[in-house]
Amino acid sequence: MIDGIPAVVGLASPVAATLAVFYLVFTHRLVTRAAHTEMVRELRDHNAEVVKQRDLWQSAANLANQTNSELAKTNGDLIETAKFSAHVMTAIQDNAAGGVARVVREAT
Repeated sequence: MIDGIPAVVGLASPVAATLAVFYLVFTHRLVTRAAHTEMVRELRDHNAEVVKQRDLWQSAANLANQTNSELAKTNGDLIETAKFSAHVMTAIQDNAAGGVARVVREAT
């Protein structure tokens, strides 16, 4: 069976394999162990930086949520104070006008 294969094919096979290896090396599809180790180290460093940034973002988001909840509570207290102040001012106007201000305001 081997007798039927031409000599050119027997020579072409190692040449084709060598050319294929050179092609893979020059297109960076086939790398050395040292290059692979360097790539892995760079990716690990990058992942560590991404995790660090994520943690910083989460702490900033937690602080913003805490600040928003405190502002919402403060706004609620201020709204209650404003309602009370409006009620007091209305009562003062009613007493000063002899009850006429409330009737005029309710009519409009």
